[in-house]
Amino acid sequence: MSASKKILILFSLLCTVILVNFLIFGENYEQLFSMERSGDFLREYGTLAGLVGAGLLVVDLVLPIPSSGVIGGLGAALGVGAGFFWGWCGLVVSAFTGYGIARLGGEKWANRLASPEEQRRFQHMFDTWGGLALVSSRMLPILPEVLSVLAGLYRMHFSRFVLATLLGAIPPAFVYAWLGARAREHPGPALWALVGMTVLAWFGFLAVKKRYGGEEPEL
Repeated sequence: MSASKKILILFSLLCTVILVNFLIFGENYEQLFSMERSGDFLREYGTLAGLVGAGLLVVDLVLPIPSSGVIGGLGAALGVGAGFFWGWCGLVVSAFTGYGIARLGGEKWANRLASPEEQRRFQHMFDTWGGLALVSSRMLPILPEVLSVLAGLYRMHFSRFVLATLLGAIPPAFVYAWLGARAREHPGPALWALVGMTVLAWFGFLAVKKRYGGEEPEL
């Protein structure tokens, strides 16, 4: 089995685990952390609202908390600028956490799933197209967390992961904070903007996957 097919299988398994978790618990979290309710919830924490919101985004690694709702709540509670800043911080720390846990604690799993030669191929694949995948998937559910974990598991170079994460977190943090700040006054346009951004992000991710996902890297 080729290295790209093994990554695809592992990617699908991780997505399935997160999706099952979402199907079981997601509806409750979706209701609790809608943009409007998140804004009301975060306002109760006053000056700590930004830190609490960023913390919820980190917890999104293991619980199906909608990042769009949390960042939108930050925008509603704190305004676009502060909402963007804390949302960006939360997304970045969440990605670093997933990468770090997988890289530091996943060596045994990596050795079980692939030979040393295959692991070198995986690393090369992530260094080649992983940054584009991380950036293009940032507006989508599930995929950013899965890709961050896989990048750590197969040791994507940290400097490339950092650059992709820092840049990739900017669009969702700004868009969701802006939508949250606008949602109370203009809920209709905000909703349609969110749908449009999600559709564009899907097309972007699929384009990257089609361009780079099927290539077996040369070493």
